Amino acid sequence: MALFPPEKEEDFAAFFPEEVLRRGLAYAREGRVRRVFRVGERLLGEVQGSEPRPYRVEVGPGLVGSCTCPYPFFPCKHAAALLYAYLERRPEDLWPRLEALSPEEAKGLLLRLATLPEVAFLLKELLSPEEVFAEGVRRLRQAFRLGGGEEEAKALLLSLPQAGREEVAAFLEALLEAPFDPGPYLGPVLRRYLDLGGELAFLLKLYLRHPFEALGEAFLALGEKAPEKALALLAGGEPLKRALKAELLFRLGREEEALGVLREGLEGVEDYLAFVERLLRLGRREEALRYAEEAVAWFGRDPRLLPLLDLLVAHRGGVGDHRARFRLRPNLEDYLALKAKLGRGFAEERPRLLRQVQDPALLARIHLLEEDWKALDRLLKRASPEAYPALAAVLEERLPQEAARLYLEAAKARVEAGGRAAYREAAGLLGRLARLDPKRAREAAWGLVRAYPRRRALREELAPLLGSPHEPHP
Repeated sequence: MALFPPEKEEDFAAFFPEEVLRRGLAYAREGRVRRVFRVGERLLGEVQGSEPRPYRVEVGPGLVGSCTCPYPFFPCKHAAALLYAYLERRPEDLWPRLEALSPEEAKGLLLRLATLPEVAFLLKELLSPEEVFAEGVRRLRQAFRLGGGEEEAKALLLSLPQAGREEVAAFLEALLEAPFDPGPYLGPVLRRYLDLGGELAFLLKLYLRHPFEALGEAFLALGEKAPEKALALLAGGEPLKRALKAELLFRLGREEEALGVLREGLEGVEDYLAFVERLLRLGRREEALRYAEEAVAWFGRDPRLLPLLDLLVAHRGGVGDHRARFRLRPNLEDYLALKAKLGRGFAEERPRLLRQVQDPALLARIHLLEEDWKALDRLLKRASPEAYPALAAVLEERLPQEAARLYLEAAKARVEAGGRAAYREAAGLLGRLARLDPKRAREAAWGLVRAYPRRRALREELAPLLGSPHEPHP
């Protein structure tokens, strides 16, 4: 862009999003720019935004600068407002006057400025940034007690580059007690802490209290640089420590040691799931299958085992694997696999399998495949109206008339329940019926409208099925 500060609007307008530029111009015309100064190639000022306190804005060459507003990108509308105000006011450049001051005059000016509260605060930030940051952390903790603190946390993030390690550590500890999710703030704070030479023991202490993934990653990043110290800190059988130790050993290339740590901690289903997943990532399939089998033997009726049973079925597919998975999640694939693998012995197994099936639609699918019409008829007679839509979907291809009846009965039940949502569901069910028998669906829709003539919402929902007003009613 052209030399800075700008001489005309064209010097900066193209570098702003159109909406940001438009709003900045509006702010300038509304008189929201309280003050604007020029100091060499930088413009500074205050712009009144939506908060009671004006935002402080600084813009320099290349539109590089900062603003205390919460907008995540720069330049913002307040920067645009400052630039427009500068073009209008053309304030004197203070730089030549400041350069002309003698040391004594400069010192005297600084002392006089220090009597102004706002300037004194800025001087404090420049001369003792770490102390100011620590004060900000104390205010943050107070805000937490009142149920807030997000604005204070955002302000501290902006001051992170000026904070020392102790102050950043205090900020980190405070964040973990926040009444809101501190996750979005942890990344930049941890990066700053590590840049300042973080301590492993401190990070581990925080992670054991608050096991956020970002804290664990920070510990591991530091632990890779001092592995023996980190491993010493991770001694013991605590689950969180054990998981960190195994991950660190993997990252150090000590695969067998890491797997040994994970084996020692195999106590629950989640432990086995994580261990088997790790083995698969390492390409150790046979070992993964053995431990999956062990987990099924220990916790065979736990539904969390389904991923391991899927693995066993996919890579081994024995009768026991299909039987165990069907017990946890009845499905057609395992039913047919058992039928094929057991041969004549399946007749004895079949009643037990069917008793495990609670889903009427799955039972209907099985009876259709086996053409067990008596069992299917018994199922349909005892099924509840809530199950009709799913049953009808299964029957559509082989028994379209029965499917149509079920769709119609389900639609009537939804209309009787009443309410716009129920009417919409009824319309959807009649729409499915229309795919099988358009005439019957239209007749059913008109029948429902006539049965409930005062239900305006019902007529509106069924309108697409009723046909044109000029068509004769059935």
